[in-house]
Amino acid sequence: MRESVLLARCWQIPRVWLSAWFLLIVTVYAENPMSQPPATIQVDVDNLQATLDAAPEHSTVAFNRNRQLTLSEPLIVRKPLTIQGLNAKLPEKLGGTPLVIVESKDVSVIDCEFRGNRETVPQELRAPLLTIREGNFRVERCNFLDSSKDGIKIDGEGVKDRDIEGGVIRDIYGKGCVRDLVSLSGGGEHGHRIRHVLVENIRDYDSEMRGAVEVSDGTCDITVRNVYAERCVYALDVQDHGKPQQVNTNVLIEDVTAVDCKHIIRTANHDFGHANLTLRDFIGERCSEPLKVSNTRNVVIDNVQIGGHPKGGSPVSVKNCSRLSVREVTIENSAHEEAGLLLVDCSGVFVDNLAVTGEGTKLAHALLARYGGGKAYSGLQIHNVSARNVSKEGVRLERSDDASTLSDVVISDNMATVENLMTGTRVNVQKD
Repeated sequence: MRESVLLARCWQIPRVWLSAWFLLIVTVYAENPMSQPPATIQVDVDNLQATLDAAPEHSTVAFNRNRQLTLSEPLIVRKPLTIQGLNAKLPEKLGGTPLVIVESKDVSVIDCEFRGNRETVPQELRAPLLTIREGNFRVERCNFLDSSKDGIKIDGEGVKDRDIEGGVIRDIYGKGCVRDLVSLSGGGEHGHRIRHVLVENIRDYDSEMRGAVEVSDGTCDITVRNVYAERCVYALDVQDHGKPQQVNTNVLIEDVTAVDCKHIIRTANHDFGHANLTLRDFIGERCSEPLKVSNTRNVVIDNVQIGGHPKGGSPVSVKNCSRLSVREVTIENSAHEEAGLLLVDCSGVFVDNLAVTGEGTKLAHALLARYGGGKAYSGLQIHNVSARNVSKEGVRLERSDDASTLSDVVISDNMATVENLMTGTRVNVQKD
């Protein structure tokens, strides 16, 4: 015990030494701005642009959320900053003008509300409320209302000479944005892309010409999840605008609900090489063309619930896709009078657990696979189709010309009748 006390005393540091070390550390910390925590600048003045320009990098510019500001010119963020609590609106009749333009990496926009002037601006003068042209951005807990165009636009086309890399858009509410609440718009004809972006927890109402989220014109490694859209054209759109460089790859979309929209998702695209699209956990209520997918390789559609489908297109329509997997799809009370799942010119198809239910169902077929274009198609597996309530054959295969062929077909374990109109095609049908 005596030896332990002596050893402890040997290791004791005099208080004067501790005081000296503490003063030295504080002095070094104070003299090195990089070691200091980011400053918070409270803003409640009218000279906003000068305040942003004078703010230290990586500081927080905090606005009074209870004071709404009318901005006739956009605020331009040219350095890494956090913009917090900005409540801003556009004046009436001012077109072509965003509220905020981000031109620096590492910018965060949080706890803000932006309001547009859609009622007083024609569409030829439309503009997004928030435009972002650099990566590593963060937009969280913001509201976007009455925009003449988009709420948030990630503007790859405006950059022209580089990719936009990295970003998070989360907890966004929108109402009355004419076009998209969130638009990821890639580099277009310049060939640059938007990469590695997460979009989640988005709620959008009344986007009369577009919808909640657009992924378009050159994107890669995009994740979109937890989206709700009501009274919009769509909840999601993965598209191009007719330029071969506008390719979208590696897009994961999950947990999406659309109510009283035309589409849950559409891919308004061309056959430019779009690939690797995963659609999972979708719900559609009273949507006229819930899933409309085209021109994409490696497509997964998994766990889709469609109810109250009015007359329009097929509840699920897939055209010119290869290596396609469709699983766990339920279509209840569809008023459409053709096919529940329409496959047009698709190869390498696997369908499992497709159910048509509801006493009000008007569908003629649960699944219709159609082939044309004079091509040779290969690979069609159909399993576990339940089609008790359809008016004609549960599963139907047909061609739109005499030259198209289909090989490697297996149909098994179905509660559905099968009609094969592909003359010369051998179909392995295994009844349940």
